[in-house]
Amino acid sequence: MWNRFSTCATAGLCALALMLAACSKNQPQSATSPSFAQVTISKDGNNIAFQPNAPQLTQFTLDTVQEAALPLDLTAPAHNLVSVVKSQLDGKKLDLFETQDLTDTYASYITALASVEHSSLALQRARDLYAHGIAASHDLQDAELDYATQQSTLADNDAKLRAAGIDPRELNQAPVGTIWAIADVPEEQITSIKPGMQVDIEYITYPGVMFHGKLASIGQAIDPITRKFKVRIALENPNGELHPAMFGTAHFIGTTQRAVTVPTTAVVREGDGTMSAWVTSDGHTFSRRTVTVGLQDDDHYQITAGLEPGERVVGLGGVFLSNMNETQEPQG
Repeated sequence: MWNRFSTCATAGLCALALMLAACSKNQPQSATSPSFAQVTISKDGNNIAFQPNAPQLTQFTLDTVQEAALPLDLTAPAHNLVSVVKSQLDGKKLDLFETQDLTDTYASYITALASVEHSSLALQRARDLYAHGIAASHDLQDAELDYATQQSTLADNDAKLRAAGIDPRELNQAPVGTIWAIADVPEEQITSIKPGMQVDIEYITYPGVMFHGKLASIGQAIDPITRKFKVRIALENPNGELHPAMFGTAHFIGTTQRAVTVPTTAVVREGDGTMSAWVTSDGHTFSRRTVTVGLQDDDHYQITAGLEPGERVVGLGGVFLSNMNETQEPQG
């Protein structure tokens, strides 16, 4: 009798144990279970801290924010300013400008240049005569005033030409068959170009055809309204295909810009459309940082705001961090 009861009791206890085990297996995992007990979420999910040996850390890779030179497809509107041709009257060099105002200004400059030279000689003569007691003081004063006036006129015309992108002294030396074009480059891109670099211009008149030139100079003054610099491009025009006032697009060849970059995997698009990266200094504590993305080069993004070179970010696994506060209650 005893043995029979003992056997039945033992069978009942085993069945109960199996039922409890099954129930326990089907229960949801507590937030205090080992996989979550080592995580602290704070600041509305923007800070996440793991214990240094937390198993979740194996899901992440870390990258360092770099500063690199990215290729820049820099283009700017351009127009032909002046063409150097041979005069049909006397065979001498002739400068053709895109506007009558520039033609008049350049003519005034040439006249003022000759007047300054003439008045300089007259002033030297007046000083010599006055030193020898031959000329009166008012003659010397008149000569000095005339010289100053001619210099002022020359400087005024020189400034007008330079503001338009023309260096009159260089124009005097430009050979026949030269075209000078002007491109307007925004101030934020002006450091990406330098004199001597190749510039190709595609003109509206010749679609699909590139005319090769060189960047000759960068203007010293910025337009206060457009915030652009005038950049002068010199092109050869031996066949006379190009003419003043022709419009086109200038392509600056080989331009680069210094940029802060991270792998594309380090940038997370959040649910509200913003872009973010997870920054860490110790490899187990992470802070979400909103970033602004610029250019993309192969597998890297340019970061225009939000990160600095040398900082460490999550390369792979950032999406997991962004989603963690959706599955766990923030702490702290």
